[in-house]
Parts: sequence; C-alpha cells; structure tokens
Amino acid sequence: MASEVKLPRLGQGMESGVVVRWLKQEGERVAAGEPLYELDTDKVTQEVESPSSGVLLKIVVAEGEATVGTTIAYVGEEGEQVPEAASATATAPSVEAGAPAPEPEPERASSVVEKGPETVPVAGERVKASPLARRLARERGLALEGVGGSGPEGRIVAEDVEHASTRRPAPSAVPAPAPGGIERVPLTSVRRTIARRLTEAWQAPAFQLTASADMSEVLRLRERLRERAPEGSGRISIADFLTKACALALVRYPGVNALWLGDAVELHGSVDIGIATTTERGLIVPVLRSCERRTLAELASARAELVSRTLAGTAALDELEGGTFTITNLGTFAVEQFVAVLNPPQIAILATGAIVERPVARAGGVEIAPLLTLTLTCDHRAVDGSVAAEFLGAVRGFLEEPGLML
Repeated sequence: MASEVKLPRLGQGMESGVVVRWLKQEGERVAAGEPLYELDTDKVTQEVESPSSGVLLKIVVAEGEATVGTTIAYVGEEGEQVPEAASATATAPSVEAGAPAPEPEPERASSVVEKGPETVPVAGERVKASPLARRLARERGLALEGVGGSGPEGRIVAEDVEHASTRRPAPSAVPAPAPGGIERVPLTSVRRTIARRLTEAWQAPAFQLTASADMSEVLRLRERLRERAPEGSGRISIADFLTKACALALVRYPGVNALWLGDAVELHGSVDIGIATTTERGLIVPVLRSCERRTLAELASARAELVSRTLAGTAALDELEGGTFTITNLGTFAVEQFVAVLNPPQIAILATGAIVERPVARAGGVEIAPLLTLTLTCDHRAVDGSVAAEFLGAVRGFLEEPGLML
C-alpha cells in the first residue's frame, strides 16, 4: 500500500510550513533519506528527506502552506493506487475580489544568457534559485524569470531578488493606502509564531532587575585584542564580551541556566546562549553552543558566522533551537534601556542597550564613564530574586574586570 508523506514537525512549536518546491516529480523514483522537497518554516528553509523508498506516485500539495501532519504526497510501488486526496490541504494566500489572480511560477524556463556578472534565465529549463530567493520573490510578487542570478551557474540568490525589488516600480494594481485609510496585512507564519510565543511568555510571573556596568576596561581590552588579532580573524565585539560574561556567570549560577517545564525545572550543564537577531522574516534566535568552553576569539568567529547564515536564511534548524539563555540588544538603534519578554521555556533573558557616557561619583568627585544598562527578566516560578540579583552582579563583575574572562 502506498505510504503517506506527511508534513513533519521539524521543531518545537512548529504548526505549519510552506512547501516551496518538489525536488522529484510524479513518476520518479526516490530513496529513503533522499531530499524530496523544500520546506519553508517560520525559522528556516530546508530540504526534507523522503521517509520511504519507491515511486513518487502523487503530489497532493504542490506548493503552499500546510499544517503539520497533513498528507502532502504518496510514495509506493509503480502502479499502486492512492486515495482520492483533496488538494485543498494547502492554504494559498487569499486574493481580493476583483483583483487578478497571481500567475503560477512556470515549471520550466531555459538555460541562461550571460549578462556581465549575472545571468538571466530564458525559456527552457527550470529557474535556478535558492529557497530563500524563491520565498522572497513570492512575498514581493516578483517573477524570477526577470531576475539576474549572481550565484554559481547563474543561480538566483536572495540578494538578487532584493536588488530587483528595489529597481522595480511599485505595482499600480496595489496602490498605497490613502491618507487616513486602513490596510489589512495578513500575518506571516513567522509573525504568528512570534505572537503565540510572546503570549505564552506574558502568562509567566516575570520580574526584572536592572544594573549598570562600567565598560571602560572592556573597551580598552577590545582595542588591544583587535590590534593583536591575526589578519583575517573575526573582530571581537561588545556582544562577544557580553556573551562570555553571561556564560561564566551561568556556570556559577546554574539555576538561571535552566528551562521551565511546568512540573519541573530542567538544569543544563552546557551554556547554550541564544542571540536575538532581527531578520527580514522577523525575530529569530540562533544559538551559540557551549559558550562556557569557548574563548572570546572563538565566540567572535562563531557568532559572526552563525548570525550571517541566520540573516541569509541558511542556518540549520537545530542551530535555531535549544538555547538555555538569551541575550537581546537594541544598542544599534540608540536604545539605552528596555525590558525583554521571556523566550519560553527559558527562564531568563538579558536585554542591553547602547553604551552611554554618564557622570559617575567616585572618591568624592565626578567622572564620566561609558555605562551599559543590563536588564534581566526572569520567570519567578523557577528563580528567586536573590539568585537573579547575584547572577546579574556576576555578569556586571566580569564586564568591569574583563581580564577575568581570558
């Protein structure tokens, strides 16, 4: 009997995904473990392997959004019968009444014609494009056939779609809202997930603690380390000092490096810190593993590489889950202080703003010092205020004496 290919749950909290394209066509053979289709989730676009071997008998969801557990295809032996499955399991974006329906993406397009450093697809073979580029093109209503590809062998990458979007005039069929008008913007899958998780976090009895750290020594040490760093190595940033300080403090206070499970608190021996990152898809939190074991230089290199892949949409799903603590920063937006919402099931998150020079009273006089405001949000069900205060004090101590982190 033909086997059902169901949309898998690839991560915690995943409720739906978007089938981007099939890597096999109906009638083609596929082996178990062989990439079968591309799936776009709220965190990452990735290839999904076939759960069984055989012939791809029927594709039920050719493209579009489907919920977890939905049957999207059937695999079996050639000639086997498959149930009459409704193709309405995919939820396509609605079209306003009177508006022309979007044209489907052509299955075939042609080889490529050289055009400087880019290549432009023409009629014949399928357009070569990365999963992220395809998703961005769908969101912007942009036909890939007119986009020049700068990737290997003319492959269209996300940057090509971005450039094409900025060059193209706004479509006349979708005018800007009139002054005082109202526009209804449907939620993306990312925004729905963010809304659900933040609502869950808001139900926790959270409290906040705030402290200021004098960053004078960190700034001096950062410059010395940059001067001595080998050419081509990653530049150590304030974020890396902050990550290392939190990692060492979490080792001292393991009760903060924990998850709330409802009926238990799960303590973790490894410090896996999530770095809140703003992307085109929304807020995503890639995770740096075993931060307590890494040097500042190692953290700098790993953070830069991971954040870069997160922004490009190429980070693996397991790199976007499983953190034990989160750091979020809005200093680049000139925000000096803010309160972050918990990232469940983690029990603590640290928010930092910009380093600001402020007057500080010392030895009967007043000095100007670069201060960083640290705001710690904790789940009171799992951690008490005194423990959280000691942890925050440890973070502040490492920042004010960064030599202790080397």
